[in-house]
Amino acid sequence: MELPKIPFYKKYSLIFKAIAVGGALGLLYAQFTDAGLDYGYLQLLPGTIIGCLIGFFIITFEKSFINLNKYSFIVSMVLKALIYSVIIVVFLLFIVVIFEEMFGHFSYQKAINKYVEERLVGDFLFSLAASILLILFLEISSLLSSRFFYNYFTGRYHRPMQEERIFMFVDVKSSTTMAEELGDILYSKLLQDLFNDFTDAILASRAEVYQYAGDEIILTWKTATGIKDQRCLYCFYLLKQSIEKKNEYYLKTYNRIPKFKAGMHIGNAVTTWVGKVKKEIVYHGDLLNTTSRIQCKCNDFNHDFVISEAIKEVLPKDLPVTYAHQGEILLRGKAQPMKLYTVDFNIDEN
Repeated sequence: MELPKIPFYKKYSLIFKAIAVGGALGLLYAQFTDAGLDYGYLQLLPGTIIGCLIGFFIITFEKSFINLNKYSFIVSMVLKALIYSVIIVVFLLFIVVIFEEMFGHFSYQKAINKYVEERLVGDFLFSLAASILLILFLEISSLLSSRFFYNYFTGRYHRPMQEERIFMFVDVKSSTTMAEELGDILYSKLLQDLFNDFTDAILASRAEVYQYAGDEIILTWKTATGIKDQRCLYCFYLLKQSIEKKNEYYLKTYNRIPKFKAGMHIGNAVTTWVGKVKKEIVYHGDLLNTTSRIQCKCNDFNHDFVISEAIKEVLPKDLPVTYAHQGEILLRGKAQPMKLYTVDFNIDEN
């Protein structure tokens, strides 16, 4: 049995995006300046390569300069952009020398002198501007998903649309006690670490993060996406694995290992855009309320993962999991009782 894995394009999507944006900026720079005129029909190639390199360097070094994030965003952005620009100009010089040698226009000494005299300042300013734009692009990408841009520009959900979806509400256990013992700042950092460590599991299961609500994260799938390879079910297992791998870190940093619980349900929800001051895609309907109520039953059943009969019935029967029927439960606010099940995984990864 193979667990869901992060697809290649998802794992390195930010790198590809940064290179593509950098390449586009380099192409525009070469098109509207005289850079590359000496290379004939290849005149746009150096600019494009340079732009791609700028994107690659920025995404590569972004984590190396993460300590600069302790400053305000503007200060951090300017400092990183200056560092990137110096690094980029050094590589630009290297690339120019290679091109000149390839085409036999000048010796490398003359190529360096020519570059310093004619293009150094312009390329540094371009690198600085491109670095700032790419840093802004990366920040916006981290705040708004590609799904947000796609749905917005295609007009999807501008009118309310009903669709079948799967929802999973994941909630940190004993959050009030932890907040009191750790204090607000340290507890907030724990949540930050926890949700960051969930990233690989979320990407592997193809889940969409609907909301971070305090100590709760709400995940959702379109039914076809969530059911395929049982991604929605294995998501919880992957979430637990992601924290087990960091047990030592949590014990050392917070003197505890965070635990969480989850409820999952499937049904129809209305999807639409709301807001003018802040636009956002939201889901309306009984599905969300019911899923939240199911998650609350984790405490009553003394179990971490509870699902509805509806989601159990759409999954294959021969999975390496054990379902324990908890009876027909009347959830708060519901007129009819629901059959609920706890889930235990019997997965041997060896």
